[in-house]
Amino acid sequence: MKRKAVAALRLAGLLAALPLAPLAAQATARTVDDYGVSTPTGAYLAGMSAMTAGDNQAAAAFFEAALDQDPDNPALLQQTFMLKLSAGDVEGAVPLARQLVGLDTGDGFAELVLGCQALKAGDFAGASRNFVDGNGGALANITSGLLAAWAAEGRGETDAALKIVDTLQGPSWYGVFKTFHAALIAEHAGRIDEARRLFEKSYAADPSPLRVVEAYVRFEARHGGRDKALKALADFRNSAVTHPTTSALEAEIGRGGRPAALLRDPAAGAAEALYGLGSALGTDSGGQQFATVYLQLALYLAPGNELALMALGDLYQTLQRQEPAIAIFDRIPAGSPLRRSADIQVALSLDALDRPQEAVARLETLTAADPRDVEAWAAIGQIQRGRKAFAQSAEAYSKAIAALPAGARNWSLHYARGIAYERTKRWAEAEADFLKALSIQPEQPQVLNYLGYSWIDRGINIERGTALIKKAVELRPDDGYIVDSLGWAYYKTGHYDEAVAQLERAVELRSDDPTINDHLGDAYWKTGRKLEATFQWRHARDLGPEPEDLTRIEAKLEKGLDRAEETKVAAIAPTTSTDAGDKPATVSEVTVGAGDTLWTIAERVYGDGHLYRKLLEANRAVIVDPNRLPAGLTLTVPPAGAQR
Repeated sequence: MKRKAVAALRLAGLLAALPLAPLAAQATARTVDDYGVSTPTGAYLAGMSAMTAGDNQAAAAFFEAALDQDPDNPALLQQTFMLKLSAGDVEGAVPLARQLVGLDTGDGFAELVLGCQALKAGDFAGASRNFVDGNGGALANITSGLLAAWAAEGRGETDAALKIVDTLQGPSWYGVFKTFHAALIAEHAGRIDEARRLFEKSYAADPSPLRVVEAYVRFEARHGGRDKALKALADFRNSAVTHPTTSALEAEIGRGGRPAALLRDPAAGAAEALYGLGSALGTDSGGQQFATVYLQLALYLAPGNELALMALGDLYQTLQRQEPAIAIFDRIPAGSPLRRSADIQVALSLDALDRPQEAVARLETLTAADPRDVEAWAAIGQIQRGRKAFAQSAEAYSKAIAALPAGARNWSLHYARGIAYERTKRWAEAEADFLKALSIQPEQPQVLNYLGYSWIDRGINIERGTALIKKAVELRPDDGYIVDSLGWAYYKTGHYDEAVAQLERAVELRSDDPTINDHLGDAYWKTGRKLEATFQWRHARDLGPEPEDLTRIEAKLEKGLDRAEETKVAAIAPTTSTDAGDKPATVSEVTVGAGDTLWTIAERVYGDGHLYRKLLEANRAVIVDPNRLPAGLTLTVPPAGAQR
């Protein structure tokens, strides 16, 4: 989607270049005087330095100081204005907006800000003069049109407001959106029959958006449609979508309550429009900076819009602005249905700030208050898994699964616990969880990929595992990690040419991933392309792999793949003490036990299950099915240093 109000898209390059500022309310105590700058150039350079360092509050102060000394510089004026606006200092941006309008820069954001200020003050006629249509594209016209409609409703001109909404044109998604706002306008005007028709139309067109459901339910519960309201909430819940807001609403109506209307005044209506558009923009990486402005303006008009707060906090998290995200989430009131969700997000931000103990403590406060808080347990599992505390992660996921309501099934919890089990060498339990996840969501590409690769990596269910990964690639052909799995599956089964083809594709998709580049280097080596293999390993080394992977890559660069593998096998082979000194043990034969696989035998005799292919190649004559080894079968075990 594109966006602007009037001509705001002219500032796209400027806004995209600005890092997000902390909230004005969280400003640092530093002032320009603290830095001793006294010239416009010095203040500007200090501002740029502060922006680079992420101290955007200081940056805004420096740019404002530079502007005080160079007030006729329109570029500096625009930059200072946008910094204040993206930081949420809308009142501070208003004087700058007036200057921009006076300079006739065609700055649509300036008009938008002045219109919002007029709306907030109840000057609906003044707001209408700012919300004029322009030539900035569909989204720009939708924005200015919706806000103009709410300004008209504020003047008491409901017919004019509904006409503005009806005549607006936009992309396919806009049909439901404009019907939704027409319903809200009609409800605010007291036109109950018209509002009912419009609410029913928007709900019938798409019963999945939270705000459409919430507004429809609130209207019906207030106007004799209690049964309709409860059915809509039940349908929403049964569609596997749960939300604290609808859960609280369902409880309120169930108790015989009469919930308030969604909106209380035209300013809240304009805020709702900005929130809806900002939320949509936030899902597009190209629109996230614009989304920040929309959401800040929504909160300027309706500071209590909790969904806008959550959306802005989520956006800050996406942009790795964790401190501002925490500040936003902490604005959710203690008694709000969203407070628990906000606490969970705060914990995730704390973890991202490398404060995992605080994060887990915050979540444990939630689980202590409600031991059946599935999301809090799952968040603990996620944090512990990210910290490689896989045993603790599995325990937390188990508690989340146990806390699920009767009959509820959640594939992602089983998948996540399966990973934790697999990392702690509890393969039987991991496999059961992956299979359970697939029984709930048979075409989930992440699960298909992980289970398929795990089977192949262990030398079991090779054909079925490859089929699972191929299915995952079909479902998500542009996922470099899944394509890498298919390539590595071919590599592990000796199909090196096919491996190269898939791994080259994976590198195209994820060129910055050290593991994928390392895999491609191995495949090149196996196909005789040793110079290219060395290049890929060097590239993988320079991309910052994990320490254990770096050691392995450097060994291959020094010795080549074959000798590096021999060294690894010799280093991990079991040893026995003899009169001749400690030497690698030579195991000539092994008897298959009940439940043994090539993987488990390789782990036992070599210390590394990945070497199962040595056993397979040495025993082709006696192994009928590598996936099913009969107990009692005797296998030859080649020496640890033998070539594959």
